[in-house]
Amino acid sequence: MDNNDIISNPETQLNSFVSVLKKINSGDNFEDILVNIVTEIKNIMSVEAIALFIINSDTKELKHHISIGSIAECIYDVTIENIAPLSVRASKISSPLYSNNPDEDSMFIPFEDALGKELKNILFMPIHSNSKNIASLFLINKTDRRFQEEDADIMKNFADFISIVLINKMIYEESQFKAYEVGALYQISMAINKFETVEEVLKENLSVISEAFEAHRTSIIIKENDVFKFIAGVGIDEDVLKNGVITVIGNPLEEIIKMNHGICAQNVNKDKRYRPNKDLRYKTSSFIAAPLHDKNEIIGFVCATERNENKTFKLSDLQLLEMLAQQIGDNYIHFKLLKEAKLKEKLAAEVEMTGFMQQSILPTDFSFADAFDIFARSIPSENVGGDFYDFIKITESKYALVIADVSGKGLRAGLFMAMCRSIIRVYALENKTPANILKKTNKHLYQDSKSGMFVTVFIAIVDTSKKEIKYSNAGHLNQFLIKSDDNNKISLETLHTQGRPLGVLEDESYTNSKINYDINDKILLFTDGITETFNEESEEYGEERLVEFISSKHFENSIDTCNSIVDDTITFRKEAAQFDDTTIIVAKMLK
Repeated sequence: MDNNDIISNPETQLNSFVSVLKKINSGDNFEDILVNIVTEIKNIMSVEAIALFIINSDTKELKHHISIGSIAECIYDVTIENIAPLSVRASKISSPLYSNNPDEDSMFIPFEDALGKELKNILFMPIHSNSKNIASLFLINKTDRRFQEEDADIMKNFADFISIVLINKMIYEESQFKAYEVGALYQISMAINKFETVEEVLKENLSVISEAFEAHRTSIIIKENDVFKFIAGVGIDEDVLKNGVITVIGNPLEEIIKMNHGICAQNVNKDKRYRPNKDLRYKTSSFIAAPLHDKNEIIGFVCATERNENKTFKLSDLQLLEMLAQQIGDNYIHFKLLKEAKLKEKLAAEVEMTGFMQQSILPTDFSFADAFDIFARSIPSENVGGDFYDFIKITESKYALVIADVSGKGLRAGLFMAMCRSIIRVYALENKTPANILKKTNKHLYQDSKSGMFVTVFIAIVDTSKKEIKYSNAGHLNQFLIKSDDNNKISLETLHTQGRPLGVLEDESYTNSKINYDINDKILLFTDGITETFNEESEEYGEERLVEFISSKHFENSIDTCNSIVDDTITFRKEAAQFDDTTIIVAKMLK
């Protein structure tokens, strides 16, 4: 097809666009579709070569993705750095640019360096979605004439087609990544139920990390007696794993300790945080690492490098690694505390350590949740209780509040509680409904737990974008939404659905209910340790007394609401013993 015909003949131009549109619907492999479209555009526009570069959203570099044509091999694997004028233009400006004398145009220096005298003329076309540039298309060497303004006009339409495919490709890859993310978290969290030693669990965790990040070299480093050592590794020499003491001075690990968050380096050779290491030199240049925490203390690191196909790690990879590192840290702490407990000669000491483990995994810092003023308390009746609560950020506008009561007390209840919490977290992060989370969790608990234990659970998912609370109940008490008008007059909305506790029947189903809220409303979640508090005369505190107490008082913030309810039950109980665990969580809506 003659390019002059496309410029002068609207019908021919329309046929060209239809031809490219057909390519969009030619299959379900986005990479193949891109190659087909780029090839079609090359033929229509009569150019010697064509190349597609993707903008790295983190570094703003232009990274080669596809190139077609006889001289295209010179462009393979070219990366245009973010300081280059062409890269700056590609990320910020949405208008095309062409040059018929590129050897005199500093904008196209990267292509001059790659192609030399082979470069005769070139047209640059940015690819954008909404107001954000996501890629760039380069047409190289017109075979029939020089580039002109009409070529740029035609390419604006072709650029829209490329944008459609790229956006669909990104959406698909993001959904695949999310599914893989949840699967990896599930595998890591369930390892504590499959293995008996911390070494086996961490080795299994590390294999998940290696697969998730396509990394040939991964490691887990743990601090023991104030010294950091390898505890597990893939792609690392056995002698190094056995004897290697890791220094944290003058290397990336020192940066992690200083900043208290993970690091991601596109190229360690250009990153001042890295220094050459002759003994452990990396075979590739991209590296990520995340800290392992015990409360606020860094107790180790998870590291990954030597990625497949020379891919570079991105900030999204670091975010996933940090989330997985949190669960790996929980696994390590779980086994560490369990080992310490087994060393105790008396059951009381063992139970005390398990109680410490249980309390340590309950969230206490809610400062990252700017949508809520939130506070919680959990007071076990013995050293180890069966109650637990959780707060999970699902998306930027969705948060899950969980409260639960495990049957029984002591060590078994504490371990069962830890398993329940991990499984609920996995399914909550899949952005499922409360009822679906309960159904999936119930099935796993029924299949994996042979102890006959069960747990009552109430889950509320708050959507701040809709000001809506969706909730479901597995055998737990009714919960409340506390509302107050401009005169601080209090009213209560009961949150109730029916459903059996988790772990009783394998194929149990659960129902969702929803309610809208206003800013300054409060969600009140609690266990039966509140309502089933008894005084010395064997009188029960009860739901009616709780409702009366809440309705008669206005508390400005969550901490006052929470503490006042707990204090009122303690005052009611007087000298009577606490027979059940007491757990309560209050979340005031701020947006």
